[in-house]
Amino acid sequence: MPALARTVLRTALSKVLHLHRERPLQHCRRFGALTSKPYAFRARPWELKSTESIDVFDGVGSNIRIDAVGTEVRRILPRLNEEVNEEWISDKTRFAYDGLKRQRLTVPMVRIHTGEANEQLVGVDWYKARAILVNKLVSAIREAATPATTQRSAFEAHAIIGPYADCESIAALRRIFYSMFPEGTAFVHVQGHANTGTPPTDFRYAYCANTTLAGLEHADVILLVATNPRVEAPLLNNRIRKAVLFGNARVGLIGCHADLTYNREHLWHLGTSPATLLRIAQGRHAFCSVLAKAQRPAIIVSQQAFQRHDGAAIFGCLATLVDHVPRLVPRDGSWNGLNVLHTAANTVGALDLGFDHTLKGNRWIDQSGAQQTSEQPWARAKLLYLLGADDIDGLEELPETCYVVYQGHHGDYGASIADLILPGAAYTEKNGTFVNTEGRVQRTARAFLPPGQAKVDAEILDELLVGLDHAAGFFDAAQEMEFLAPHLGVQYGLQEPDLIRTPNTGQVQLGGAKAERARSLPLSPMPFGPVIENFYMTDPITRASATMAKCVRVARYSNFEESSS
Repeated sequence: MPALARTVLRTALSKVLHLHRERPLQHCRRFGALTSKPYAFRARPWELKSTESIDVFDGVGSNIRIDAVGTEVRRILPRLNEEVNEEWISDKTRFAYDGLKRQRLTVPMVRIHTGEANEQLVGVDWYKARAILVNKLVSAIREAATPATTQRSAFEAHAIIGPYADCESIAALRRIFYSMFPEGTAFVHVQGHANTGTPPTDFRYAYCANTTLAGLEHADVILLVATNPRVEAPLLNNRIRKAVLFGNARVGLIGCHADLTYNREHLWHLGTSPATLLRIAQGRHAFCSVLAKAQRPAIIVSQQAFQRHDGAAIFGCLATLVDHVPRLVPRDGSWNGLNVLHTAANTVGALDLGFDHTLKGNRWIDQSGAQQTSEQPWARAKLLYLLGADDIDGLEELPETCYVVYQGHHGDYGASIADLILPGAAYTEKNGTFVNTEGRVQRTARAFLPPGQAKVDAEILDELLVGLDHAAGFFDAAQEMEFLAPHLGVQYGLQEPDLIRTPNTGQVQLGGAKAERARSLPLSPMPFGPVIENFYMTDPITRASATMAKCVRVARYSNFEESSS
């Protein structure tokens, strides 16, 4: 290859890495036949088995094609879908698949004590693993039914849903957990963050991206609150960039400084704290005149803004802003500019199925009791079920009497503290339903079987439910899912929001009485922090990927390997 071509190609690759998204380089015909380096010389095209599926590394749900040979993924390519990802996929989606074959959980394991300070995980078969879990759950149910004589002896059971859990397994876990522990608490774990705060779930449009991904291209003013779409959702950031380039849209940012790849004359950094959002909501900021003149204004708020201790107050500011800017949600229904950006693949699906909680973080489950009794957080937890949840803060403070069950596909942090490990299937190894950040229902397809003795998550929970005699006959997780949320049975369906307005003023209601009380709550002076510190390593799959490790090294030190030729 000539030296000039190598220079231009290296510049193109640098820009791809810089933008966090990638168009297939095979389309660059002037450079000849280019191939992906991890895929080069690994397989021939006619040897590949192609499966159309969905990406789960962010909340967009990009449509992808999985090319595999046997039980190994050889490459992942984008599928054309103009409503979701067009022909783009992110760098993480395209190259993180090598993490699917490293640090996998392939057999059930139970932790045994071999001495005073010695512990080890021993592999067992599924029959013994289910027997151990059923016995432990039965004893936990008996303990939960026993009245507590003291506050310290109170019983708490918790379940945490990870970012990769599909709707079928979530519905099965909901059936099991609440049938055994009616007073238990279940949380939706957000990818890359320890807290679990969610916006009010009284109305679905209060926690979805109502403008839709394609609709953001038509916005003329966009307000970003506590979000960096370039790392949270690169494909959504691409839509905003198109609105700036072709629609001359103006973007206001409240949060950390970030290079969002827009033209600088169109990007205004308004502030870093919630006080700026409050001034805009009350009409006391210069940006209010820009919003008032906009025909199609839009606001995008990261879900992680609601995970702060003043998350309810931030939601109250959004409700006030919607009231003061009528064109955000006009009465004729021609536009809906309210958007909540989720970083996990199925947070919207979990909220649709009824998993939400008022607590702002897993670390403070026992905070009210801890302040009165000087106990540590998690002090009264006796049972913790982790469904693919790894990045949880405060688990090192779990008491020794707490029994931890981890169900997932990678040996990450959650598996390291578990007393019982149930190996599950990754997104390439199961048929599952996911709902992206705009509320669109999509389904993954199984490209090959899980490794070893691993099983699909819903199948594991179905067998557990039968073992506990809580199922009347055959339990179907898909039917349970559609019973709880009928719209989840429509693939690629996007449910139109039915806006609820007050009879007298016509203002949009974003929640019930709790959301109305949030308008008067005080805001914290603490500025918004960075959303994601490391784009290339946000979950167990990417942390196990050698390619993502190279991307981290290149992004931090810019030390591309130069060829001697």
